[in-house]
Amino acid sequence: MRNPLVAIRLAWHHRWVFAVPAAALDSLRGLALGDAFGDTWFLRPAGEVEQLIAQQAVAEGPWPWTDDTAMAISLFHLLSTRGRVVQEELAMLLADAYDADPYRKYGPSMHGVLEAIHDGEPWREVTTRQFGGQGSWGNGAAMRVAPLGAWFATDLDLVAEQARLSARAPDAHPGKRGGVAATPYRHPAV
Repeated sequence: MRNPLVAIRLAWHHRWVFAVPAAALDSLRGLALGDAFGDTWFLRPAGEVEQLIAQQAVAEGPWPWTDDTAMAISLFHLLSTRGRVVQEELAMLLADAYDADPYRKYGPSMHGVLEAIHDGEPWREVTTRQFGGQGSWGNGAAMRVAPLGAWFATDLDLVAEQARLSARAPDAHPGKRGGVAATPYRHPAV
C-alpha cells in the first residue's frame, strides 16, 4: 500500500512552486486518514458496526485509501504548482491518477469518464455525455475539496470560486454544490 503523502513528495521532488499552507497539508493528511479509516466500516453488517462502535474497536491495518484521497492529492498538486484551479489541468491530473491506480473504488461512471479524459478526449465533452447531459451526480467534488478550503481559508469568496471550478471538472453537473458547500466550514475545535 502506497502512502499518499509519500506519493506527493516523490511526484514533486520536494519542490513546490507555491508555498504550501500548513493547514492545506494538514487537511490533506486528515482527509487521507479519514478516508482510509472510514473505508474500514463499509460493507459491514449494521449490528457488527454498532457492536464495534460500542467497544471502541478499530480495524487492524492496513487501511487502504480510496479514490477520494487520490483525487484530493491531484487537487493539492494543482494548487501547489499553479496556485489556483485550472479545470483542464485538474481533469487531466484526476485522469492520470486514475490511470496509475484504477482500483481505488471509483464510482461506476467515473471509470469511463476518467479513461476517456486520459485518452485525450476533452473533459467537458466527456462529462456532459453522462446521464443525458446532466453530468455526474456523485459526491467526488465534496470528497476531494478539503485541502482547497484550507488553502484559500483567508478569503471565503475565493474558496467558493475555486471550489466551483474544482467541482465542475470532471463532474460537470451545473448544479453541483457539494464541493462548494463543504469548503468554508471549519469546526472551532480543529
